[in-house]
Amino acid sequence: MTNQSTPLIKQFVALVKLKSFDNSLGFAEDLADGIISNLDLKVVKKVSHIFSPTGITIGYILSQSHLVIHTYPEEGIIHVDLAICSDRREKEFENSLKHALFEHEVYSIEVKTVDFDKLPGL
Repeated sequence: MTNQSTPLIKQFVALVKLKSFDNSLGFAEDLADGIISNLDLKVVKKVSHIFSPTGITIGYILSQSHLVIHTYPEEGIIHVDLAICSDRREKEFENSLKHALFEHEVYSIEVKTVDFDKLPGL
């Protein structure tokens, strides 16, 4: 199609390394709620799955797109994926993670932005 503009899509992916965390659904929900609240996002639907023996995946469909969190407690790692259809900056996402995890001993937060403007065909 010609003259079709690409919609605004921002996607941020983070790997968070913590000293330890409570691998509970409540912990994952609190983290998600902190990010959602801090970035003023609106939840449409929430789903979750608790893996045996460890690990949780929680996903939120947002009016702006989606948020997915995966926990890997055996590694002390949390993977966070946020895709939104609004103009947000990587630093805003990183700050929302720091704010949501302020009570935890965070070793590192590594955030990457998927740049859709540089993908072929767009």
